[in-house]
Amino acid sequence: MYPVNIKLSGLPCLVIGGGHVALRKIGTLLEEEADVTVMAPEVCEGIQKLAEEHRISWIPEVYDKGKEDGFFLVISASGNKEAADFLSAAAKIKKFLYNSADFPKAGNCHIPARLKKGSLMISISTEGRSPAMAKYMKNRLSRQIPEGYDLWLDRISRGREELKSQIQSGDLREKFWQSVFDEPVMKLVTEGKLDEAEECVRRGISGFRS
Repeated sequence: MYPVNIKLSGLPCLVIGGGHVALRKIGTLLEEEADVTVMAPEVCEGIQKLAEEHRISWIPEVYDKGKEDGFFLVISASGNKEAADFLSAAAKIKKFLYNSADFPKAGNCHIPARLKKGSLMISISTEGRSPAMAKYMKNRLSRQIPEGYDLWLDRISRGREELKSQIQSGDLREKFWQSVFDEPVMKLVTEGKLDEAEECVRRGISGFRS
């Protein structure tokens, strides 16, 4: 499996199924501002509410062949094996992304559990073999990653452009970043001393520039 993060903002995504598994999938898609359509004759209360709020489109029909046309990503969570097999074959021909929540081997991609703190995101995948284990690993990592890491990432990203203009050599920039993400600096970040950590970075820039 080749890991990749995809920007889904504005892209059409189809979710087949109206239960709580489908609702979880929809929630993640909406977080990424995808254009979500749900196809199911009946839906749970949460999905119905999203439709009433016009946050998603709901087609109250059973999925039929060809209804996946025009969608960038298709997710099935209806428990229909025949539909999953057809979508698996169609995805190969029509080149769309297909995730099968109910029959994982049918899909050409898996949606990992993800831990997100600001712009810091860690994905955990078991290639569809055990979503429960992926969730366990996500929760365990969440307890271990200090809260300040996402704030530190914001600060570092702002200084990245400044660094490019001050240190022209790509090799030197790489060595610099290896030096600033060392234990003393990250200890300051863990302790919430972001100003002190940033000062260490700036001193490092001055040292490499000279």
